[in-house]
Amino acid sequence: MPTIQRKPADTIPVLLERVSDVITRATTGQPNQAQADPNERLVTLFRNLEEELKGMEDWFPKFKRCEEVLMSEFNFLRQDIHDDVFDNLTHHKDKIDDKLKSISGRLGQIHSIISRIQLPEVDEIPAQSQKGARSEDQCRKVSNDWLSFSVEANILVSPAMANLQLSYDVLDIKLKLCLLCFSVFPEKAVIKKRPLIYWWIAEGLVNRSKEKTAQEVGEGIFKELIEKGLIVPYYKNKKSPIVDFCTMHPWIRRMLISVAAGAEFFDFNDKGEIVDVYSKSRRACLVSGNQGFSDNNNNNNNNNNTSSKEDELVTMFNVNAQYLSFKAELFLKLKKLVILQLGRWQNSARHHIEVENEEFLKDLWAQKHLKYLSLQGISRITALPSSIAQCINLEILDLRACHNLERLPSDISSLRKLTHLDVSECYLLESMPKGLEKLSSLQVLKGFVIGHSRKNPCKLGDLVQLKKLRKLSIHIGSEAVIEKEELNKVKEISSLRVLTISWGGVALASKSGVQSSSNVGAKLTRTATLTVKSFSFPPQLEKLDLRCIPRSPEWLRPSGLQRLKRLYIRGGELDSLVSEEDEKWNVEILRLKYLKNLKIEVLRLKEDFPYLTYFEKVRCHQIAESKYENDVEWERDEGWEALTSKL
Repeated sequence: MPTIQRKPADTIPVLLERVSDVITRATTGQPNQAQADPNERLVTLFRNLEEELKGMEDWFPKFKRCEEVLMSEFNFLRQDIHDDVFDNLTHHKDKIDDKLKSISGRLGQIHSIISRIQLPEVDEIPAQSQKGARSEDQCRKVSNDWLSFSVEANILVSPAMANLQLSYDVLDIKLKLCLLCFSVFPEKAVIKKRPLIYWWIAEGLVNRSKEKTAQEVGEGIFKELIEKGLIVPYYKNKKSPIVDFCTMHPWIRRMLISVAAGAEFFDFNDKGEIVDVYSKSRRACLVSGNQGFSDNNNNNNNNNNTSSKEDELVTMFNVNAQYLSFKAELFLKLKKLVILQLGRWQNSARHHIEVENEEFLKDLWAQKHLKYLSLQGISRITALPSSIAQCINLEILDLRACHNLERLPSDISSLRKLTHLDVSECYLLESMPKGLEKLSSLQVLKGFVIGHSRKNPCKLGDLVQLKKLRKLSIHIGSEAVIEKEELNKVKEISSLRVLTISWGGVALASKSGVQSSSNVGAKLTRTATLTVKSFSFPPQLEKLDLRCIPRSPEWLRPSGLQRLKRLYIRGGELDSLVSEEDEKWNVEILRLKYLKNLKIEVLRLKEDFPYLTYFEKVRCHQIAESKYENDVEWERDEGWEALTSKL
């Protein structure tokens, strides 16, 4: 028998061959009566062993980080299977029985280890509606067990937890710190990738390289954590190749809490719950019912313990507080803050957050170290004060879904280090302030509003000055005023890779005098007409996302979008995807949603989109009132015939 240790996954085929040989010899030989009983037991056990080994072929790829722990037991099993007693089946019955008992024991040990650390498969993490039940029940059971201190203590010192600790210990320092950030999120949370990466960037955990932006580096770390099995991808659509969300297995989360508490990364109580008393950590959290930073906090002892630490805080993170109230001049004291994540990080927009008043924003001028400010989804913020312009190191400003926000500061151009600005879903913004085009470091600009000309706004054509801009989303509102020359300038933003265009109220009154929500009987505004005729795009554009498009555009053709890999169209009056005789689409991912006039034919799709790897169609081609053709989700591995049957 070979003595060189190999990985279990590599050894299983050899063991299967050995087991099959023993079974063959035991069943084809001519045993005498004395040998009949041991051979019968041997064959039964070895057939079971064969099934177990085949099952392990599926298990072991999921336990790469635990191979060292399993190796010892697995090598003992390997030695037993290769024992000489099975080379000569005429050995005494007692010797064979002893070895069979040893094999059974080894299998039991391996099962015991795996059962403690077995994680749900990626396929078991569902899209929203279908997937939650099983994993949530598992999480709830583990949580209830942990409420008992004795069980909690046993878990923390168990071999399984030690194995998970080992999976953390072998990571490099950058991955360790990025992973520790997950300890702050509640159990069963669906975590959005984007704010997580923003956090990493601001903390300095990820930095740009010569070839990649900091956000692209962060994307790589997120992917690596998935590949190592430390976080679990969460798919809105099960077959989607794009991962924007993740969850965490409760055992891994518990391990991270233990490590984070020991490293004083965050403050936790004995039950592993995040607390608002930041006695040790330089990172403070806002949790439901938190009074630590509020005027309503009457706990003098708590004030005495924490006030001395306030000027040392570098991070304030809103975990689940919905009503925010801050004591006077708090942000004049927190002068070392780097991250101020007050807004929503949750997947669901139904998570409501509101502030008692906006006064605290006026004190942000004191934040000279602040790099990341998130007010995403917070209600009752009507304006961003000009004092924000004094946050000279601000890199990421997330104002997404601040539905009451009416204006941005006129001197926003002072934020020269700003790389990310998100004002998407801020529906009361009528235009963008002049000077935005001076933010020379800007890489991501979401929610750019093409407004009216009465207030001398920043115009679409001005964005040509942003030489580093990679992602841009544009909203064309009901009062939008734009010239053809500006639309043609978009192609001059040579660094642009991702573009989203959405149209608002672009129809004038119909002949009957009633505003029409459809294109039938309505006349498009001059601006809307221009936008479906005259847009031109930069040659390196990789993703185009069109929303509520008022008419099939003349520019949506492959010859003008030769590098495009992802095409998303959601809502509007599109009735066809233009094809060209000499040009085929290079699109790999195509998503079509809520397009009642669009009918898709498989043969045409196959011909026009030969490189397609993923296709999604939702509520397209209305065939009767409130009735549409079948929804479809398809990936290339299924074959074109499968798509034909689905359509």
